[in-house]
Amino acid sequence: MIASHSSRLPVAALAAAVLSAAAAETNEVADLGTVLVEGGALSRYRPETVNSGAFIDLPPEKLPMVVDTLTSDFIREHNPTDLHDLLRYVPGIETGGKSLLVRSPGQFSIRGMGGTEPAFDGVAPIGRGPGLFMDTFLMDRIEIAKGPIASLAGGAGAAQNASGAGGSVNMYLKGANLDGDRREFQENTSVGRDTVRQRAMLDANEMAGGDAAFRVVATADYYEPPYVDNGSQKGGDGRESYAVAPSAIWAAGDDLTLGFKSLFQYVDQPGYIGVPVWKGKPGAGYGWRESSCRPSDRSSYRSALFAPWADWRVKDGWLVKFGASAMVSEWDQTTREPYAAMPGTPEFLEYCRTGRWSSGEKYMTSGFSRSSSVSHNYTVYVRSVCETELAGGLENAFLVQPDYNYRSATGGFGTPTSRWGATVQDVATWEALTLLAGLRYDYFDQDGYASVGREGTVRYPGISAEALSPRAGIALEPVDGFVLFGNVSQTRTPMLGLRCADGSTPDESWRATQYEGGVRVRPVDKLWLTVSGYRIDQEHVPEFDNAGIVLDYDGRNASEGAEVSLTGDITDDWTVMAMYSRNRYTDKTVPRGKKGRDFERYPADTLSLNTSYHIPGGMLEDVVLGFGWRFRSKSYATMRGAFTDENLCFDPSSVFDVNASVPFSVLGGSKDWMLTLGIRNLFNEKYFESARHYYECLVGEPRTFELGLRGTF
Repeated sequence: MIASHSSRLPVAALAAAVLSAAAAETNEVADLGTVLVEGGALSRYRPETVNSGAFIDLPPEKLPMVVDTLTSDFIREHNPTDLHDLLRYVPGIETGGKSLLVRSPGQFSIRGMGGTEPAFDGVAPIGRGPGLFMDTFLMDRIEIAKGPIASLAGGAGAAQNASGAGGSVNMYLKGANLDGDRREFQENTSVGRDTVRQRAMLDANEMAGGDAAFRVVATADYYEPPYVDNGSQKGGDGRESYAVAPSAIWAAGDDLTLGFKSLFQYVDQPGYIGVPVWKGKPGAGYGWRESSCRPSDRSSYRSALFAPWADWRVKDGWLVKFGASAMVSEWDQTTREPYAAMPGTPEFLEYCRTGRWSSGEKYMTSGFSRSSSVSHNYTVYVRSVCETELAGGLENAFLVQPDYNYRSATGGFGTPTSRWGATVQDVATWEALTLLAGLRYDYFDQDGYASVGREGTVRYPGISAEALSPRAGIALEPVDGFVLFGNVSQTRTPMLGLRCADGSTPDESWRATQYEGGVRVRPVDKLWLTVSGYRIDQEHVPEFDNAGIVLDYDGRNASEGAEVSLTGDITDDWTVMAMYSRNRYTDKTVPRGKKGRDFERYPADTLSLNTSYHIPGGMLEDVVLGFGWRFRSKSYATMRGAFTDENLCFDPSSVFDVNASVPFSVLGGSKDWMLTLGIRNLFNEKYFESARHYYECLVGEPRTFELGLRGTF
């Protein structure tokens, strides 16, 4: 245990604990040695290449699609605590409820389309729940590929992943490298009203001769959220989280490289699923820092990942990559849920009018929820990339990837499902022109399915389905620094596991088709401005009644909008990542003119501005100053994605952050250490950060002051 609610672990002790664990891993005495500061250099917010858009490394400006990247520098500078916190910096992404109790925890909506499941290295989906707890210090980078993505990585079936039509979230874990010995240490303490957080992180890469290396990344985190000091949950213990990610690499020959990545995580945190909303504020008498849970309600999570890989250079221009992953996760939770009245009932209408329950009780609850699950997720793939140079300056990259994924979960949270798939893709480049074409085939098979409907528990053994998902794109650079691009892509995913009340099954996959076009402009050498417009049409979507029974598969919706991003370096000492998203969602099953057809299911306008400036000289030489602003426009709380009432809404919000990195040399000390300072939510904005239903809305963190220490040795 790191600490209890009544005692807080000193920063030095927390740092020592992580260093001692790392020393034990290598059987060496922990010695800080000489610390070399690299934080004084300018952070880089734009990558040289991305991989998620085509499974080959390409400059982002050459792709006929949009891939947003959160680099390791950006992650380190903003110090988010998990994947959810990090993705809030990307406009157009919604986190959908940060709780194990939600139907699909750890999934995200992109471009107004929900259900995207994160994946490791773009190909290994992580399953239900892990996306809630991924510590971002473990990540080398996060890439978000926009638009329907089954044409590249494959669909997942509605029983496990109901959508994925808006894009994909791809996590790239830090791994061992042959660049030499390197150790990095970081510690951060954050304090705010009724909240405290302490984090310690260590990253050590050690060479073993000239052709092998080992790396260990470790984190420890203790956090007291405001609601464990207020309301019905007052007196509860805080959150404890630990993670360790060992990896290795071995250059076995001139043409063969072997390696593995692994990850072990443990989290124990207070149970929490949010509060009701009414006119932009907590409803039913709740305060901003309260919860319906009891002090004893907890959520715990444990997982283990092992991912071996091999790169074989068959000959010049031909690379074959073998990869596999096995992830087992276990979680359990106890939660006292806030009360819910179903839409249309007299009590619901009264709440919409007054913001109070008719009983008058402040902590009125729906009851007590207890659930647990063990999930298994296995992936194997072989990726062949053959690059050739043809006559006339034509370059061609042909990719073939067969793969297999199996997943299952106990506790009714995942029917055993196998997916066999194959991706074929060709990328041709000739001078200023890039053409991309791809086709994905998926075959799904379920060992059986158990559902609770009006006839009780029913099993459906031996379910199978097929899907074809195509895409095509073009990028043209008629003059240097000016790129026109466009794409058409489609995702088809069979709705395995869903049943109507009469037991009938769907007769085809849902389909999501995207049309996108845009322009990229380079105003200065390392700065790119991207403007794009898109439309996604989704058909054959299941529709549910208030009891969760599928009524039919005739649902249709559309999401259209525009995105603007400015990323890169304005000067050698000034970098920026500014993004804006405008989205309009339409539920076409709702008659024209009726509220709920066109409504702000998610914020229509979202903006994120982050910039970092490195002072090049003078008394403050090598000091780095940072600023961030996140804006979300008004949106409405829903019930199973459907409009509920005008009064059940979220007000617009603006959250400002400031930070600074100061080498000790500025203060007359050693250059070997870096002090980091930050204020999160500078003006103490009260806002909701995510929601499941209108009565389960999660509140954003209050203003916090952060002090940290960082260095490499």
